[in-house]
Amino acid sequence: MCDSGRKSLTQDRDKYEKRIAVLERKVAREKKARNIAEHQLEKYSLEIYETNQSLKESLASAKKKQAELEYLANASNDVASEASLNELMLNTVALTGQFSAADCGFYLVTKEGRLQSNDSYKLWQKNKGWKNDPVLVKSASELLPLNKSISFDSWIVSPIDDVEIGIREGYKWITYTNFPMMNDRVAWIVFLSADDHLDVESLYVLETVRGHLLNGIRRRISDVRILKRTVQLQDTVSSLDVAKRQLVQSEKMASLGQLAAGVAHEINNPIAFVYSNTQVLKDYLEDFINLDKTIRKVLHDNKSLDEPLYESLCERMELSFLQDDSLSLVQTNLEGLHRVKEIVDNLKSFSHAGDGVFSNISIFDCVESALKIAWNSLKYEHQVDNQLSKDIPSILGNMGQLQQVFVNLFMNAAQAMEGGGTLTISQTLSAKTLTIQVSDDGCGMDEDTVNKLFTPFFTTKPVGIGTGLGLSISFAILEAHSAEIQVNSKIGQGTSFNLIFPLL
Repeated sequence: MCDSGRKSLTQDRDKYEKRIAVLERKVAREKKARNIAEHQLEKYSLEIYETNQSLKESLASAKKKQAELEYLANASNDVASEASLNELMLNTVALTGQFSAADCGFYLVTKEGRLQSNDSYKLWQKNKGWKNDPVLVKSASELLPLNKSISFDSWIVSPIDDVEIGIREGYKWITYTNFPMMNDRVAWIVFLSADDHLDVESLYVLETVRGHLLNGIRRRISDVRILKRTVQLQDTVSSLDVAKRQLVQSEKMASLGQLAAGVAHEINNPIAFVYSNTQVLKDYLEDFINLDKTIRKVLHDNKSLDEPLYESLCERMELSFLQDDSLSLVQTNLEGLHRVKEIVDNLKSFSHAGDGVFSNISIFDCVESALKIAWNSLKYEHQVDNQLSKDIPSILGNMGQLQQVFVNLFMNAAQAMEGGGTLTISQTLSAKTLTIQVSDDGCGMDEDTVNKLFTPFFTTKPVGIGTGLGLSISFAILEAHSAEIQVNSKIGQGTSFNLIFPLL
């Protein structure tokens, strides 16, 4: 080969070697770049995987927190509701069992370690709801420390053996707690689980609900106690009301006893002259009968009766006088009987126990009626100056009860004016009140007596004369009418009672 050929071949080889070197460097760079890319991809993939795992864990945690919040919210709503204690316990078992993924649960009540009948031994089962299963409830209850009188402060978790409770479901855990109730009873909430492991973190949430449930039980127990106490108080108030009405009625009868002699005299007077007038009317009737017989005889004998003969017969019988006097006697009798009826009606109104119902009444009519009842104690030695106006405003009250108040005041005034005096009844009207003043010019009272005046059984009268209840009962009656009573008295100058009634 010539030198030029060898030289050309050497040049081509150098050229190719350079090109190969360039390609090798290029391949090395690309390989390095690919390695870097693969490493970066692996790193990104790992980051994505870790991120996905973190998101899954966060999602699971969020769902768990959501379930916890829903459980707490539902449990709190049940506790705050008006559900009965039994309904609250049943709802709590279902909610807690669902949240804690228990297989079944129930609640029971014991007293002194003995199982009480508990709603037919209802058992809650996961995904099945409630059913009656007294066998399982009684069997599971044998694992509970029912004979211990202490109340737990938290949930108790214990492993169990199927053989111990004679069941085939394969339960491995029992979770329970208890709460004190009324009448030394204890409520137990129990759950059974077949899982190999329990979620310990859920127990912290259960503790929160346990505290809410305990508060709910306490509130319902308090409500029951308050209700029982309220019923007892209502019975006591009713008994006191009956006793009060009986006492008021008894005092009325005592007042009537003191008035009995005078009332009998008041009735006897008109009855006496009605009786006398009736005797005279009987004689007059006999004269009319005799006149009729005489006229019939004359007609029979003479077959006629002329006017002069009739006039002579009437004149002989004093017919004109008999007619006029008979009419007068009948009118007098009617007035006397009306007086008796008025006295009886007033006594009936006063003595009637009544129903205690308030209505619009006239104080004028009430005072007038009371004066008629007490009139016999006043009419002989005392003057009555009744200044009340017929058109004074009505008040809301009970006529019979206020009659009793005024009768007591009038009788006391009469006894305070032993030698005679004047009873004055007057009125003062303002925009909102009506004041009735009952005053006497009798012996009066000192300050110590006035201060004790409305004290039950306090009296200044001799033994056997007064009960000491008249004014205390009057005070209670006025208090029930939202009325105020004021007393002004001085020894030797008399006494004034001011009764201040609110206007309608």
